[in-house]
Amino acid sequence: MFSSRLLRFPFKSHAFRPLRPMKVAVEGCCHGQLDAIYNRIEQLERQNNYRVELLLICGDFQAMRTQADLSCMAVPPKYLEMGDFPKYYTGEKVAPIFTVVIGGNHEASNYMRELHHGGFLAPNIYYLGSAGV
Repeated sequence: MFSSRLLRFPFKSHAFRPLRPMKVAVEGCCHGQLDAIYNRIEQLERQNNYRVELLLICGDFQAMRTQADLSCMAVPPKYLEMGDFPKYYTGEKVAPIFTVVIGGNHEASNYMRELHHGGFLAPNIYYLGSAGV
């Protein structure tokens, strides 16, 4: 027999509260140019009077920590560049927006392999991982 008691929750649900809109910026391949991306987002925020709360980078992030990482990246030699990531990795800079990274085909495979199930590449920069993506 059906009982309405089975449908009651033992706690108050917060899932039905109206949520405020969230601004999300989506970037294609980053190619290690974090400073340019964050600067452009900051410029757009000032121009349009809004705040971006999440940045999603959808490929070729190129998280090179040191010169040794360059040897683990499969690209033609003319594209082997450190980019801006070391400043974020060492803590010299902190990403101003929470950044989620989906790796691409031009990555430092040694570093990404260390975070197979995902994890923080640097403060405020999270790699989704290659498992389950």
